[in-house]
Amino acid sequence: MRILLATDGSEYAKEAAAQCGELIVNLKDVIIKIITVSDYIVDFDSDAFVSEGEFVRLLEREIRKRSTNILGEAEKIVRYNNENVQIEKEFFIGTAKKLIVKEANKWKPDLIVVGSHGYGFWKRAMIGSVSDAVVHHAPCSVLVVRKK
Repeated sequence: MRILLATDGSEYAKEAAAQCGELIVNLKDVIIKIITVSDYIVDFDSDAFVSEGEFVRLLEREIRKRSTNILGEAEKIVRYNNENVQIEKEFFIGTAKKLIVKEANKWKPDLIVVGSHGYGFWKRAMIGSVSDAVVHHAPCSVLVVRKK
């Protein structure tokens, strides 16, 4: 079984990782690919003015660092009861809605697992829901996990 776990490091995503780990406890031949998607909007510590090229390098370094941390934390959660599960990790820069579906089309999972942020009507109407977009455009089943 191939499972694509999309995470953003939020509490909702951690719950999705935990559910993913619970799903595979008694399964054999499972491969989990954990992905995170970051846009270019990232805070980083820099008081100095920097050139455009330097800014891009700092930004990409910060995105790589944060993404590595998010992926590592999700891996720990999934491995809690599944030490020997095969896990792949990758991060992307762009729009989560589009890139999760694009990766699913490329990697061909049997299941996608995502967290639900539980946005209310107005916030969901304004910014849209990543999980909703994935459910409607994914090439496979999608498990949307709510935070307990």
